[in-house]
Amino acid sequence: MVIGLSAGTDRVAHVGRVVLVAGLWAGAGAAQAQARVLDAFEDPAPRRVVTSNQVSGALRQVDGAGGRALCLEYDFNGVSGYAGIQRDLPLEFPENYRFAFQLRGDSPANDLQFKLLDASGDNVWWVNRPRFDFPVDWTPVRYRQRHISKAWGPDPDKVLRRSAKLEFTIYNNAGGAGSVCFDALTFEPLPADPATPPSAVSAQATAAPEAAALAIDGDLATALQGTRQAETCARPRVGARIRWSAPALVRDRQAACALRDFAGAGGRRTLEGSAARRPGRGDTDWIALPEAEARRIALDFDGGSYALAEAEVQPLSFSAHPNEFMKAVAADLPRGWLPRGFSGEQPYWTIVGIDGGGEQGLVGEDGAVEVARGGFSIEPFVLEQGRLLSWADVRTGQGLRPGGIPLPNVTWTATDAGDRAPALLDVLAFAQGTPEDSRLVTRYRLTNPHDAPRDYTLALAVRPLQVNPPSQFLNTVGGVSRIASLSITGSVVEVDGRARVFATGRPDAAFATPFEAGLEVQRLAGNDVPAVTRVEDPTGLASGMLLYRWRLAPGETREVALVAPLTGPAHAVNGFDPGGFDLEASVRQAEARWQDLLGQVRLRRRRRRPGVLRHGAHRAGAHAGLADRRAAAAGHALVFAQLDPRWGDDLRRPAAAGPARGGARIPRVVCAPPVRQRQGAVLRRRPRQ
Repeated sequence: MVIGLSAGTDRVAHVGRVVLVAGLWAGAGAAQAQARVLDAFEDPAPRRVVTSNQVSGALRQVDGAGGRALCLEYDFNGVSGYAGIQRDLPLEFPENYRFAFQLRGDSPANDLQFKLLDASGDNVWWVNRPRFDFPVDWTPVRYRQRHISKAWGPDPDKVLRRSAKLEFTIYNNAGGAGSVCFDALTFEPLPADPATPPSAVSAQATAAPEAAALAIDGDLATALQGTRQAETCARPRVGARIRWSAPALVRDRQAACALRDFAGAGGRRTLEGSAARRPGRGDTDWIALPEAEARRIALDFDGGSYALAEAEVQPLSFSAHPNEFMKAVAADLPRGWLPRGFSGEQPYWTIVGIDGGGEQGLVGEDGAVEVARGGFSIEPFVLEQGRLLSWADVRTGQGLRPGGIPLPNVTWTATDAGDRAPALLDVLAFAQGTPEDSRLVTRYRLTNPHDAPRDYTLALAVRPLQVNPPSQFLNTVGGVSRIASLSITGSVVEVDGRARVFATGRPDAAFATPFEAGLEVQRLAGNDVPAVTRVEDPTGLASGMLLYRWRLAPGETREVALVAPLTGPAHAVNGFDPGGFDLEASVRQAEARWQDLLGQVRLRRRRRRPGVLRHGAHRAGAHAGLADRRAAAAGHALVFAQLDPRWGDDLRRPAAAGPARGGARIPRVVCAPPVRQRQGAVLRRRPRQ
């Protein structure tokens, strides 16, 4: 059976993949202006290379997609920063337009940024593509007006009306060195997008045509029902929300799907990316594909019975970005099934890493842990006697280890429990190792706080979502973090073909699921745990879970830890043994390390001698006089200082000059005003030569 959704006269659909831009828009019907070439990249003369400190860059001419092209050769030289090509190019912008250019590269997955600057250079608009997969061959890239947003600048006007400079930038994300080549930059005015959101204005069906309108009548109580014929199954991938009635919950678990586009006089064609096996789950399917165009979209069903309650065409904002798409999904799910940042709530987080390390993780206020900058996350859920608990169903708390040791932990406590009640779940995150070879350790401790035995499942979800919220958009874009392939084998989680997480205890069960088969939390809540542990998902929204099923006596506690490499090679190839991992010893070592770092230097002012500080931690009896005694006169009784590790530990070393007493040269001591009975100071000395 085929159902056709028509967008009405002169309406045009922009369709494409789930992770990029999607939606159905009406065309204005006006003829488009001819695209004009802004830059053929034949001559490097109009351009200049712009780099941040210690980053190198140079231009090289090569054969292009047509004629000559230019390549940016860059090297980050082990530091953060950027390298780019900039040129003066004044432009005036209509209401709607499109840039296009040819691109290829031999480059790590660094960020690709397309920037437009005003005459001052202070106001910048951009398209930012984090961790860009640079194609080896010449590939067309297109940016529409809706892709370009205000990045920063003092001008309160967010609309790009004119620009003076244009820049292509490679920003450090993966680091390293590479080459990115550009050719044939064009600019094309487009008809304005319609002011009203799109909607399906008619529906036709090859079977039961008289009932087709039930699929678009806005009433979930009515449904178009029937039996699928042995054709192709295609759900509309046009920025759509498909709602099924109860009979659909038993529809085929694996239905072959292909999108049919009835493109007006152009007839029927199958759109890119639509030929795949697309199993559906639950009573709602969310579908999007960016950037293809169609006037009519067909839903083809294949085998079995169905009950289509509503096919809702969504506006462009439904999936203008992967983050917008997940916000739309979150709006249809119970609160807590997705991170609070996707529901418009402000989340808080803290960093976790090794002092001096090049990579860090994040732990969120609700217990989710991001395994690396811009990476995927592990988020806990709990089944208690079969009832699903998320962060929204408990009272969460945040804290540090006793004594203020910066090992952050998050606790889950029953909402009706007293302040002294034991936590149901305690999540502790810390890093260990060296800057060159560090790992993130997350301990999950589950306790039965009740006075009777209970059955629990600790579900650790591997999610294509960062702890860094979708509201973050500058250096690291928050929100969605692609997982194109996911495998959970034993105690090892592989993401995109690389071992990323190791569990210290083998889970009782594990599964992986593509997005179109349902989110991992949907499948857990619906008692629909599949046996599949390896999936490929072209949408980049694959997810999965590790399940630990425990029966706990009153007050009993069980725990497990996940270990994720931050720097250095995966520990599986270095003899890492999750079963032999001593969790408690690791916690003690992390605490001791921070104790040593935070307690290196303590300085006390001798009240009987204003302006003289006593060093009482490393070298008892070492004294230091201050050239400026105003800080002492301010009444600072206790100050703290942190030594740079490059400095020697011999505070008695003679100094050639500078205010000193007792031998240690102290160029400056800065005392902060008293705050809550604690004062601070910064001790600065020259590094040892």
